[in-house]
Amino acid sequence: MSIKIGNIMSILLVVMCFTGLSTAAPTTFVPIGSQATIADFTEGGHLETDLGVYFMAEWWYLNGDARLVASDGEIRDIGFFVIMSHQESPMLLGQSHLLTSCGIYFDDETPPIFNHTEIYIPRIDVGNYIALGTPYVDYTYPDDLKRFYGSALPGYNLNYIFDDLEMDLFFQTNIDKTIDQADQPLNFTTYEHSYGTLHGSIILDGTRYDVTQAEGYMDHMIPVSNEGTWPMSMHGWTWLEVTTKKYQAVAYAVRGLGDGYDNYSYKHLTLLNKHNGKVLAEYSGNNITIIESDWKEEGDYNRKRPSMVKFSTSDLDVTINAENSIDFDQSNPDHIGFVDFMAFQPEGATIQYMGNIEEGSAFHEYLVSDIGALNYPTD
Repeated sequence: MSIKIGNIMSILLVVMCFTGLSTAAPTTFVPIGSQATIADFTEGGHLETDLGVYFMAEWWYLNGDARLVASDGEIRDIGFFVIMSHQESPMLLGQSHLLTSCGIYFDDETPPIFNHTEIYIPRIDVGNYIALGTPYVDYTYPDDLKRFYGSALPGYNLNYIFDDLEMDLFFQTNIDKTIDQADQPLNFTTYEHSYGTLHGSIILDGTRYDVTQAEGYMDHMIPVSNEGTWPMSMHGWTWLEVTTKKYQAVAYAVRGLGDGYDNYSYKHLTLLNKHNGKVLAEYSGNNITIIESDWKEEGDYNRKRPSMVKFSTSDLDVTINAENSIDFDQSNPDHIGFVDFMAFQPEGATIQYMGNIEEGSAFHEYLVSDIGALNYPTD
């Protein structure tokens, strides 16, 4: 496995950095926690020709843990995520594949809400919906009901409407972005704004709620492949984000096809002070031990997934127990796809660092590719 690990890097005005790094890094040489003023062209959209690959996917992901307050005083606590994505390749025969997803978790017995939309449009028109090669993101789904736009300095706006749900949110971060990047077993780059605050409103079942006490996480991920679709090169991955009073922990781990459910060829864990963005600790490879337990047999998908996950190092333990899952099945008889399990834990996730223990909320994503499940079926 070829993975290079770096330290601080600068995103220059016209330079796109895809150099095999796995690092936590501010965007420019400015004081940690302050916003860079140099235009950051990693914010905008891409085509596979920009990266010199056969197939690329790209998505902007935002999650949040929020309290909703109605005008009559009604309170509802929720977790949510939104994904705006597209896929580009010559194999799509002149088409661009656009996809969006939204999930909402409730703190009571209300079942989660999930929405997914996808459409193919002529490749020549993709620039009408996704800003390409820009220092900002501007993604508008063709139904004009879902849009994500903005950049790190002024903040990001999200509008997402479906059925009886309407989200009008603003995400503001003062945290310089961190980067996860690997060559194998999955070639991907993720630009993370690991912490920020959320404001705005959400309409549920005809009732308008103000968003209060809300914290969020955002990233921009780009997996690429020269061997078909990106899920074909791996068994799957696990990702988690934990927010406590002081800390933010972000972990990525990717399983190669030979790893099955048991091992991870790529592992990376970053701990930040969420208030100023300072990277407190960063670990990779064999410096991390991953323990997964409380496995759930997902027979409908020929998969299994852990609900309890622990990332451990010499001085840091991050533990989640996220059972409230939304399942996203992107399998398709015509190509190799995946099943993605996205779970939310509203409280009780822990970060233990240098003897200090804090509890908070967590999101956990566990993905198993079709080719991975075929090679390693559920026992």
